[in-house]
Amino acid sequence: MKKFLSVFALALFSAVAAVDASNYPPDYTYQTVRVVAKGPAVIATVNSGIMSKLVIGYKGKGILGGRDRIQAVVRITSVEYYSGYHKTVERVIDLPREWNGTGYMTAGLSYYDFIPQGFAGAFSSIEVAFFSGPQWDSNYSANYTASMDEFFKSPVQFTYKHGGGPDIEIPCWDFIVAQMRK
Repeated sequence: MKKFLSVFALALFSAVAAVDASNYPPDYTYQTVRVVAKGPAVIATVNSGIMSKLVIGYKGKGILGGRDRIQAVVRITSVEYYSGYHKTVERVIDLPREWNGTGYMTAGLSYYDFIPQGFAGAFSSIEVAFFSGPQWDSNYSANYTASMDEFFKSPVQFTYKHGGGPDIEIPCWDFIVAQMRK
């Protein structure tokens, strides 16, 4: 029994030493959700030290709320860190019904789908317009827009402090769904 305990203690000490030796802060894998809601549009970013995701949602209370699925035109403007050069990428994305019945929502989208390859920068603004067939909801042609500053200053934030992997954890999804209900 003493031999077992000493081997167990050595193994435990080695594991703790290996984790501490990584030099990553303990909150490196915590996922932080920041939400900006404008009318029926809900835009969320989910970030940790190992992932960055974007979620686009449309509340069921919007004018497109009765459809089976809708689409979104997402336009993201990125700023290159070194030169200050701006580049805009536009994509059309499907938004299936959110299974809790709050509206429509994408899965976690990678920022790299929107930031140009080889572009050392981050997004500065996101514009979204929604449509289903010929019917549009584009904030009267102004688009629903959120800047990066709005995300960082948003009072609507949640941090999941139990670590996480490369995908969005369930408590983070629950937080976004709760914002869709408002």
